[in-house]
Amino acid sequence: MDSDRKLTKAQKRELRKQEWQQKAEADKKQEQFKKIAIWVGAALVMILAIAGLAFLVNSSPTSSSQPINVAPVSDKDITNGVKDSKVTLMEYADFQCPACASYQPILKQILAEYDGKILFVFRNYPLTSIHKNAVISAQAGYAAHKQGGFFEMAESLYDNQKNWESLGDPRPEFIDYAKELKMDINKFEQDMNAGETKNFVKDSERQAISEGMNSTPTFVLNGVKIKSPNNSEAFKRLIDDELNKE
Repeated sequence: MDSDRKLTKAQKRELRKQEWQQKAEADKKQEQFKKIAIWVGAALVMILAIAGLAFLVNSSPTSSSQPINVAPVSDKDITNGVKDSKVTLMEYADFQCPACASYQPILKQILAEYDGKILFVFRNYPLTSIHKNAVISAQAGYAAHKQGGFFEMAESLYDNQKNWESLGDPRPEFIDYAKELKMDINKFEQDMNAGETKNFVKDSERQAISEGMNSTPTFVLNGVKIKSPNNSEAFKRLIDDELNKE
């Protein structure tokens, strides 16, 4: 009888042990399931984020619903292309703006591919409140324009933006760019500091503000302000749509 009671106690202990082990295993599996669910959820979020980014990059940019009132193109404007073109693309830009610099290769490609088909208009909009060398870099661009080398100087300014953006006086740097472009250095230096140049840049800034511009780069296509396209293909789709209009 005593042996049966001892055996029963042993069995109870074994049963309790088995129950504890089963519970431990169940808790362990539940914890594993939680971790898997977290990882799956994180992976899904990442996949959706990547898919959303891809959609934004590849989707066609849309124009604003209302045309924007901008000054018509005049002889004072800095232009590239055919003046009587069916398509006019304007850019309001600041040479010290990093986003403007990132668009430089895209615009260069666009101008090459649509050579003779569109008119490109560059308008200075120096963001003086945040870029201390925005004005003087715009003056350097205009001085180069006086020698027919605006777009070459613009490329130099954007490519070397990191080198001059924080300088106290970046003019010696700009003169070096003019030398590399084989410009008349004396004329370039004089024009960069001339009252005419300063007035041109100031007038450009006032014009951009009066037209409601509030950021750079801002693009206007045939009088309609567009969202900045993500890549050259998006740009080309917009331009082609305008070229194909009856």
